[in-house]
Amino acid sequence: MAEYTAPDLGMTESEGEATRVVKVARKPLVPLLAYHWSLQVGDTWYEIAPMKETREANKINTNRGSMADGTRSILTMAASVVGETTKTDKEIEMWNKEWLEEHPEYELLTDNCQAYVTDLLVWLTDNNYRLPFNTDSADVDQPDEFWTNDGFEIETDGTKISSFQIGQSHGIVGPFSAQITVGKRTTETVATGATQFGAFADATAVAVEANIGNAVGVRLGLNADTGVGVRGGNAEAHVLGFGGKIGQDGVELNTPFLGLTCCTIL
Repeated sequence: MAEYTAPDLGMTESEGEATRVVKVARKPLVPLLAYHWSLQVGDTWYEIAPMKETREANKINTNRGSMADGTRSILTMAASVVGETTKTDKEIEMWNKEWLEEHPEYELLTDNCQAYVTDLLVWLTDNNYRLPFNTDSADVDQPDEFWTNDGFEIETDGTKISSFQIGQSHGIVGPFSAQITVGKRTTETVATGATQFGAFADATAVAVEANIGNAVGVRLGLNADTGVGVRGGNAEAHVLGFGGKIGQDGVELNTPFLGLTCCTIL
């Protein structure tokens, strides 16, 4: 039986209505190929319980603190700021219960931690988010509106982000994913320690991406990304679209018109 226990957050409803930062963290399960995901709203983490705990039924775990219980590891990468939300804790509780009703059983390649986090992220931010990495394998069915016409500015814990995009949409079924992005502009400075630092200015006129998990991917479009540093578990450097990155997501080589990604163990 699917299970969700609401966290004892100790806050009033009015406090819950404030805008809060949303982050996503990953822990390597199979380095470069498979990761456990968790999502943080304010100081509360949400995640699907590990398989040894869920057995066949999905279960949503919550906890407060600097890291989700399921991602506590020296291998866990620093959480990435992905957006903000005005959804209250009560609304999240209701959404979690509905998600478990629709996804009662844990499925390794579909109804898993990454499906849950991605669905929750799209709903929390009303599709106004930026996710700097791809799913390994998931079945994401949270509908998103293509035209976002909005952006966000966040400054928290050593990270400062200003992000805007005209529209984005994605489709994810198992290890296969595709995304379309139009009019994206993001500036980011990161100084959260040895695992994340640098300055980045990402600018995309249009991009169409297709990936098979973290194994291989291709991107076509027009971009002028510029920046250098370490973020999301990867070291990267770009000048006007030319450059690449290497790290937890493999190797990526980019030009202003074409990008290729490949897992380093293939």
